[in-house]
Amino acid sequence: VLSAVTLDLNGDGGFDRATLAEVTGPDGSTGETDLYIYLSVPNELGRDQRELALLKRNAALAGGMWGTLPSLEVSSSGSLLLKSGNDAIGRGRWEQTLTIAYRNKVLTVVGFTFSARDTLDPNGGGHCDLNLLTGRGTRNGKKIKASIKAQPLESWNTEEQPKECQF
Repeated sequence: VLSAVTLDLNGDGGFDRATLAEVTGPDGSTGETDLYIYLSVPNELGRDQRELALLKRNAALAGGMWGTLPSLEVSSSGSLLLKSGNDAIGRGRWEQTLTIAYRNKVLTVVGFTFSARDTLDPNGGGHCDLNLLTGRGTRNGKKIKASIKAQPLESWNTEEQPKECQF
């Protein structure tokens, strides 16, 4: 387990849990992580228990050293933040955050933030922040319209990023 948080994603007052686990291949290789999200459900005794609501395979890239390990956080509004990046290897450094919320009983990607920098070129890279619910965002401090909308986490393509955030 690389990271775990407890929060109330579904707004029922119970404790939900998100866990990010490193996947080890048959040859012992690593580099992928799976995201497990458990939502609270009441049981017959009136106490909460958690059931697996979603398993997102290969949710984030994981490196083998500090600065390349993904993590989970909780935003000030109670959403789940899936953070990944590379702040350790090579000249192309980057950080990415997916904001995940529970909307209409679906775990949904509602925000995307990406920053990139080139350690050898001070003018290389950039920053973008997209609100996928409103379709608004910023790219390098300028207002833009997002080309994508909020979508279920289950169908989110972890291999691609919105075109506004490609530097």
